[in-house]
Amino acid sequence: MITVFISQDEERIKKMLVEMLRKEGRDNFDGINQDKALKIINKDDLSGMVSLEDKVIELGNSLYREKQGLVYKTILEIIERPLIEHILERTEGNQLKAARILGINRNTMRAKIKKLGIKVDKWKIDS
Repeated sequence: MITVFISQDEERIKKMLVEMLRKEGRDNFDGINQDKALKIINKDDLSGMVSLEDKVIELGNSLYREKQGLVYKTILEIIERPLIEHILERTEGNQLKAARILGINRNTMRAKIKKLGIKVDKWKIDS
């Protein structure tokens, strides 16, 4: 796959690349799915470059060398806190709503908050 970073006019750039590939003797380029062969990423959307899955795999690979036998636990510890904090922020500190969003029991949510030392009050809105 060819990945191209552009700032504007995606379609024009894509057409130019296809023409360049044809001129370079890539006659069979017409027979492949061009949308899968060319990935165009706007400079304003660089988040499309790396998926969460790729990041977790990369993290797992780096931990594999350092913490064999603890990879699963370590990845959970790294991901769990920011995930719970993000959901608590979105629910304005409401632990019951956060637990429902995450698909866990309210008591499990409270136990995780306590274990991770998360201060829920910072997201609560004063009435």
